[in-house]
Amino acid sequence: MNEYLQYHPAVFAVEKDYQILFMTTTDGIGWIEIDGQRFTDEECGLLHYGKMHKIPVDGALLDRTGAYTVVFVEYKEKPVYYPKGEEVIRETYTFTPVTGDDFHLFQFADTHGAVDVPLENFRRYEESCGRVDLLCLNGDINDSSASVEHFKVSFALASGAVAGTRPVIYSRGNHDTRGAASELLPGYSPTAFRGSRRETFWSFRQGGLWGLVLDCGEDKYDHNIEYGGTIQFTTFRHRETAYLKKLIAEKEAEYAAPGVTRKVAFCHVPFTEIFNHPFDVASEIYEEWISLLGEMGIDLLLCGHMHASYALPPHAEGKKDAAFPTFVSSNPVRKDEDGKPYYTGAALEAKNGILTAYVVKDGIRTESAAY
Repeated sequence: MNEYLQYHPAVFAVEKDYQILFMTTTDGIGWIEIDGQRFTDEECGLLHYGKMHKIPVDGALLDRTGAYTVVFVEYKEKPVYYPKGEEVIRETYTFTPVTGDDFHLFQFADTHGAVDVPLENFRRYEESCGRVDLLCLNGDINDSSASVEHFKVSFALASGAVAGTRPVIYSRGNHDTRGAASELLPGYSPTAFRGSRRETFWSFRQGGLWGLVLDCGEDKYDHNIEYGGTIQFTTFRHRETAYLKKLIAEKEAEYAAPGVTRKVAFCHVPFTEIFNHPFDVASEIYEEWISLLGEMGIDLLLCGHMHASYALPPHAEGKKDAAFPTFVSSNPVRKDEDGKPYYTGAALEAKNGILTAYVVKDGIRTESAAY
């Protein structure tokens, strides 16, 4: 890896395209080249200057080409007149999207700032079960957003796992919304741009998989003293509801499009659960989401948040009445009886028409559920 790159880039699937994010060790301007075309982070005519670079690229072009080049020009300073830059990065990466109905996905969730132990879980899993096609970062990757340094955990995990060569799915968690830098997170993570806002919910397509990323926001009421008047997720969730209704209105271009064989929703919080106060936030909104996802015919909702692993069947007793199953699997780094640290993640495998969800602990597939 080039010495000016902090990590390998991460290629995030967002709607019909990708957003390629990379961090550099020094300030400057970056862009992506694909098959002779240049993609930049230009906004209002200006190229972004700094160490964080977020470049939207043409999804169909990258899928077809199977490679992209990261370019970075270092500007040690940016004076008012005659800034001088030097190209110090020109690195080409191969890229393999999902192209058929079968796929193999690994989920990191609730890593809460840990990198080495979760990555060891991933590596051991991939060695025993075969190449992973999709990586999912499903919330609470950081313990908080106290500073932008916390955001590096996502890049470290994506870099160590797929090294810029495969697509990444990103879903924000409730811990990611906490801290002085939380409002800066959209600049360090993928977002969809709608109605003059950057949003953290969207659909995407990878081969026969139609995916839906949802964001519950915080897990308690907006007025909870824990947040001190700094959040307004009720309004945010209502926009999300409107978006789900829009997807249904445009289903022929979305989940009912030709070639879609699997429909999976990704959300940090399993909103099919019934939570007790003060965690019973947005219950009526989530009931509507469940109804809308049922209308879409979602095959599975994949979550973290609970620091536990379990599968809920459709219409599970004692839960919200969902027509689809929910699979939850994530546990922060723990120590076994011998004092050895381990991390619990999840995997999805679509093969021969069957979708199977697995609990992955210490690189080993344990409990599973087939759909």
